[in-house]
Amino acid sequence: MLSSTTQARLAGLYRYPVKSTAGQALERARVTEEGLAGDRRYMLARPDGTFITARSHPQLQRVVALPVDGGLALSAPGLAAMEAREADFAATAFATGVWGDDFAALTTTERLDDWFGEVLGEPARLLWLGPRSPRYRSEIDRRVSFADGYPLMLISQASLDELNTRMDTTQRMAQFRPNLVVEGTAPYAEDGWKRIRIGELEFAVDKPCSRCKMVTVDPALGEFMPRGEPLRTLAGYRRGARGKIYFGQNLIALNEGELTLDAPLEVLETRPAAL
Repeated sequence: MLSSTTQARLAGLYRYPVKSTAGQALERARVTEEGLAGDRRYMLARPDGTFITARSHPQLQRVVALPVDGGLALSAPGLAAMEAREADFAATAFATGVWGDDFAALTTTERLDDWFGEVLGEPARLLWLGPRSPRYRSEIDRRVSFADGYPLMLISQASLDELNTRMDTTQRMAQFRPNLVVEGTAPYAEDGWKRIRIGELEFAVDKPCSRCKMVTVDPALGEFMPRGEPLRTLAGYRRGARGKIYFGQNLIALNEGELTLDAPLEVLETRPAAL
């Protein structure tokens, strides 16, 4: 171990059962190769297979999806609650993809498709990965869920606090949709981490997380915030050499196990901080 981050700990743990819907705060979670158990196992797609997110449909962030035994419990403003039971799924292969990764997911039911069509205001299919993800990313040598590209994403609370010193309005961690939030570090300390341990689990800190208009969605309202904030402010000081805007770090789990809130964070290996 190269160094230990004094008093640093895991302060937040979140999963997003349906891609782009509301996050679920957890006290503990199982970590597998594919990320947190139950994280982004479902996704919305158009009839042609193109995936749908809150980048184009911000109202998705007002959908609450809670894992229950054998499926999901779904709710959304103005709609009757719905259950997604895996035993009822048609489970036929459906061609789809996420950011250039083409693969086949599984269909669910017409009732669920219609329900989400009401949320989105256009026809949609609710897709399920199944027990084991068919999506393999050669770039990281891992199977991943419907997440954008990595199994896990981490942000330090200090980084968000520092951003808020630059803002007229308070930005919330929910806008950035992390899986792991850590406290007790310096702002942007995560930029210089290469390998960390949280509790019994080790993670490779593989790549900064590039940000887009998703962070400008107000999760409570399901609407874009005015003036393109906080992306506009981030662009002023978090733009990398390739022109992308970075906030947070993408992680790869190096072993499997359980994470619990308040688990200590240790920095095992560092690298020069760069965007």
